[in-house]
Amino acid sequence: MKTKAILSSLLVCIVTTLSAQINLNDSTVQVVAYWSKGDSYDYLYDYYKYNIQGKDTISWERTISKINITVIDSTENSYTLQAVYDTPNAIRSGSDSISRELTSRISRTFGNDTVIVETNELGTIKRLVNFDKLRSRYLKAAEMTAEALSAQQGSEAQKDSLFRFLKSTLSKQMGDTTVIVSTALEELSFLLYYHGCKMDFDEEYQIEENFPSLLGGAPCKGMRTFWIDEVDPENGSFRIASDAIVNTDQAIRQFIELIQSNLPEEDRRKPIDSSQIPIIMAQDQNDTYIHADTGWPLVVYYTRTTQVGENKSGQEISLEINIPE
Repeated sequence: MKTKAILSSLLVCIVTTLSAQINLNDSTVQVVAYWSKGDSYDYLYDYYKYNIQGKDTISWERTISKINITVIDSTENSYTLQAVYDTPNAIRSGSDSISRELTSRISRTFGNDTVIVETNELGTIKRLVNFDKLRSRYLKAAEMTAEALSAQQGSEAQKDSLFRFLKSTLSKQMGDTTVIVSTALEELSFLLYYHGCKMDFDEEYQIEENFPSLLGGAPCKGMRTFWIDEVDPENGSFRIASDAIVNTDQAIRQFIELIQSNLPEEDRRKPIDSSQIPIIMAQDQNDTYIHADTGWPLVVYYTRTTQVGENKSGQEISLEINIPE
């Protein structure tokens, strides 16, 4: 009921005529951007993550922020979107001082950040326009974080040694192209994930995806299933639901490889006892509500849960369009 109430109030504020993306004659929906230069909307962003060991929650973090998305250019074949991020309000508990300092530094550095992307005429993301500027900013954040963390050491020699080590390590991580693109596009990818799709009301669709490794190293393959779960032609909106699960066999193989890599050379070819293999699982669910006549997402709800043995972690993300009263 809460979701329907939110959607009703949002739809009153966005003028609709004929729902161009909903075709009742052939029972299809097409997710297409009908944007104009100057279109601008604010999204409220709420991110919550937690870590559980056994039955105890050992850490959690919640971040609340606002993202303004504006169409700054449009052509016959493309749109250019600018996303401006407010400084996030981060609340963190149950973490060590290093984690808290890292979160604080990153929040201050990336607050008021700007991400510019180019999409095709359907709204599918094609490229990150300001990649070089973001890379410079991420590397600066790595240096600032290394400086803050090393300052906690006693002697100047210890501070200098740790600073050089952390700067090198963090710069490699935060300057990596994959990390920059995935970090910069995380929220926009949630909002524009289905743009370009044409879907039948009664069909389910599947796509193979790469998911972050549960154990470090290479990503895990997984399968996402998505479908049209609700169509409201009167108000010009529809909901796409999806769920995904990581390939457990691949995750177990990665676990075995990790164990064997830490064994003496002569023991690496020996089979691992099945009793040593923990429960390994990762899955997520996503609900996306889209305004049919404009292609602007109204609400995105996303949850992800992972488990390795007794260690569980989760993420809950919501993005809601904010229409001024």
